[in-house]
Amino acid sequence: MTPALFGLLAFGLLLLLIFAGLPIAYALAATVLILMTFTGELGQAIYIADAAFSSLNSIELVALPMFIFMGAIVAVSPAGADIYRTLNRILPVPGGLGVSTIGGSALFSALSGSSPATVAAIGSSGVPEMLARRYPPALACGIVVGGGTLGILIPPSIVLLLYGIVTKTSIGQLFLAGLLPGLMVAGLFAAYTIWRMSREVRHNPAIAPTAEEIMSDRAARWRVLPFFAMMALIMIALYGGWATPSEIAAVGATASILLVLVVYRITDRRTWSRLLLKTVRDTSMILLIATFSYYFAQFLSFHGVVSDVTETLLGAFGNKWVTLFALWVVMLILGCFLPPFAIVVITAPMFLPFALEAGFDPVWFGVFITLNMEIGCITPPLGINLFVVKSIAPEVPMGQIMKGSVPFIAILALSSLLLVLFPGIALLIPHSMM
Repeated sequence: MTPALFGLLAFGLLLLLIFAGLPIAYALAATVLILMTFTGELGQAIYIADAAFSSLNSIELVALPMFIFMGAIVAVSPAGADIYRTLNRILPVPGGLGVSTIGGSALFSALSGSSPATVAAIGSSGVPEMLARRYPPALACGIVVGGGTLGILIPPSIVLLLYGIVTKTSIGQLFLAGLLPGLMVAGLFAAYTIWRMSREVRHNPAIAPTAEEIMSDRAARWRVLPFFAMMALIMIALYGGWATPSEIAAVGATASILLVLVVYRITDRRTWSRLLLKTVRDTSMILLIATFSYYFAQFLSFHGVVSDVTETLLGAFGNKWVTLFALWVVMLILGCFLPPFAIVVITAPMFLPFALEAGFDPVWFGVFITLNMEIGCITPPLGINLFVVKSIAPEVPMGQIMKGSVPFIAILALSSLLLVLFPGIALLIPHSMM
């Protein structure tokens, strides 16, 4: 059996176990153990496992629980709703409510680094408000589904953090590279929303806010100012090179605790206990999946799959751009079944040798695959953001949510093309800081 065919067999078995209901981390481990049993290599399991666990012995991973904790703290507070309300009142354009949702998602991403967390925090206020303001249900849900994808691209991004660790690429450079593409995607989302709602307003005039809503929004502006200041300081420290991502995560988590205590006066012990427990659970889940993903990747490398895939990619199509498109399709398919952090740990070590051989910058490549994984987060029928929005708006049929995601999938695909045509979108800031 050729290494490439062996790799296809491994991925097929992995997907079969996932569809059978096995948790992703255990499906990854079970795939390796089953194949080792059939190849008579079970005795090698300890060596591959040791390499997998050693790969995560990285000081950069200290930032992971702190970024998760920071996002959880802000998510449990009304900060997401306040950010959303503040932006809504300062954007007097057709579709201003939807644009505010996208802007709020972009800003909240700078605090959470997680796509589902961004959808939950912004969507819990955004979807009901947009439906009340006569937005088409598909569009209202699509805006939140699409806006949530910014959570894994705009720094601090957990996916870019893991990519940097498994590929030994500068995490600071990756965070710098993610900003402009993230803002570009947010801008395209906003432009589409304005265009779409400018057509809707002609047939369905917006409802004017009440005096009570205006007063509530003014109060929200004052409450959200400290969070804007914290986001600004995080970005300045990150892009100014004042601190490492781990140090920024520590400062951000500490500042989030203080702001939530002072501004929103959340002092309930049960709430803080739930926050700590959620942080431990989410961190453990990500690390477990990352560990077994690396275990899976090491097993494929042991069987020559990685080198064979690189040679196949370079020789099969004869054109690096066609090959890059093939990788784009692979990322899209995997994104429908696996979480982004699992995909990046499995595929980055496998595809990066091709990227380097083809002359692509490793920082640019990290942003490229992260942007493509965003598409998987919202692609029907299994995109995770779709189900988060469904939990927020159970009255909206899943078919409508999926329909609403289609334009945003197209915008993300266009953004990937722009990133390929103009790599400076990702590399401008990192190169200017060198």
